[in-house]
Amino acid sequence: MAFLVILGLLLTFELHIKLTAAPGLSVQQAIFLMNREDAVLLDVRDTTSFSKGHIAASVNIPFSELANNLQPLNGYHQRPIIINFSRGQAHHSVARCLKNGGFNRLYHLKGGIVSWQNAALPLVKK
Repeated sequence: MAFLVILGLLLTFELHIKLTAAPGLSVQQAIFLMNREDAVLLDVRDTTSFSKGHIAASVNIPFSELANNLQPLNGYHQRPIIINFSRGQAHHSVARCLKNGGFNRLYHLKGGIVSWQNAALPLVKK
């Protein structure tokens, strides 16, 4: 009986993740999607972190403002959106917010900005 309860909880959790989250992309996969399908990079870090270094052509909407400020993403409903975040931020919440806003082609950068830096790829500083 305990096995069935645990199995049910696990399946429920996995289904919830599938419905609300965005699949993860490696740095290489993200670059491929940016080049091939003109993917939009959405950086949900705060403006201070964004100005210290961000991926070129990223759209910055801090997570705290995302629910009330999707206007910078108008016109991108048909393009893939790659969520870039910092350690400790939940990309699941960002994906849920974007899905509620009508965006369906959502992904997240595995490891966020740290994985980009670890791949020795350039950052733009303001």
